[in-house]
Amino acid sequence: MTIRLCLLLWLALVFTACGRTGPYVWASELPRPSADAARILRPGDKLQVVVHGQETMSGEFEIRPGGDIVLPVAGRFHASGLTPEALTAEVIKRLEGVLAKPYVTIVIAARQPPSVSVLGEVRTPGRYELKDGEGVLDALARAGGLTPFADPDAIFVIRRGTNLPRIRFRFRDLAAGLHSNVGFQLVDGDVVVVE
Repeated sequence: MTIRLCLLLWLALVFTACGRTGPYVWASELPRPSADAARILRPGDKLQVVVHGQETMSGEFEIRPGGDIVLPVAGRFHASGLTPEALTAEVIKRLEGVLAKPYVTIVIAARQPPSVSVLGEVRTPGRYELKDGEGVLDALARAGGLTPFADPDAIFVIRRGTNLPRIRFRFRDLAAGLHSNVGFQLVDGDVVVVE
């Protein structure tokens, strides 16, 4: 009787542990990203800033790890999370007190590739650099794919700095090319976890 009771308790524990994945939202339930999402500035991006008629205020500048950029005369701006147009508007506003009619152009000269961590039941967990536009399937491929012990229905993305719960994917949806899954853009600092 005691052995049977222990076996039942052990089975109950195993099934409860396997079934608990915590709060999540399916990738297919997320709103589609805006067209500007691919143009959002991030730390490490290099910007070409031209203040027309002002060579000493123009040049190539890099967004610092904290998300700030420092421009001559104009000063420090928080650039991470903005589009080049939004940053241009802020620079013009600040230069209006210095120049009579500031005319500023800001373009992205070079993008910092996003770096994501891939953990859990993958063949080679680690931190991987991705090209712009690459998603969860690409990150899994860089990590050598799923191990035989992986649950193909329990692939999650954890995005720091947001109030989103984990974002859940199924491998079969990714492999089938479902747009809501393969169109999901990873950003710098994301963590992909395979249970």
